[in-house]
Amino acid sequence: MIIFGWGHQTIKNLGPTFRQHCSHCNNGEYWVLTKITTWFTLFFIPIFPYSIKYFLSCPICQYGLTLDDKQIERIKSLAEANQLLIDGKITEPEYKTQINQLEGELPTRVEAEVIEKKPDSDKEDIGFCSECGTKITKEIKFCGNCGMKISEK
Repeated sequence: MIIFGWGHQTIKNLGPTFRQHCSHCNNGEYWVLTKITTWFTLFFIPIFPYSIKYFLSCPICQYGLTLDDKQIERIKSLAEANQLLIDGKITEPEYKTQINQLEGELPTRVEAEVIEKKPDSDKEDIGFCSECGTKITKEIKFCGNCGMKISEK
């Protein structure tokens, strides 16, 4: 009897890329490049990957987009350089040298086709929590997600 399976996933955080405004949670943070590999397994041991996907996502709400091959190569080197600097494996001058070499290859911003719904006229009193970005109504005093006190404007 042979036991095999598929669907085992490994998730690798490749590092932060660049500051992007999230239309989902309304926060501006450094978006994270993530690699998700799906494996074929034999006796619960991953043997070979059959699917590799890259995502660029907001670190707060995990909302993001799937990248194509052309975008992956351009953004992956930036994420790796940023992560090396954060981990202390390279110095600030080495980091600046790497970024200068990448400057011609990097996108100015990520193009995403996001369809935004127009707010209903009766929902104009909806805002966002300044701490976690959760949608909130104007009449509440504290965020239901993080507990932050909502300042009145």
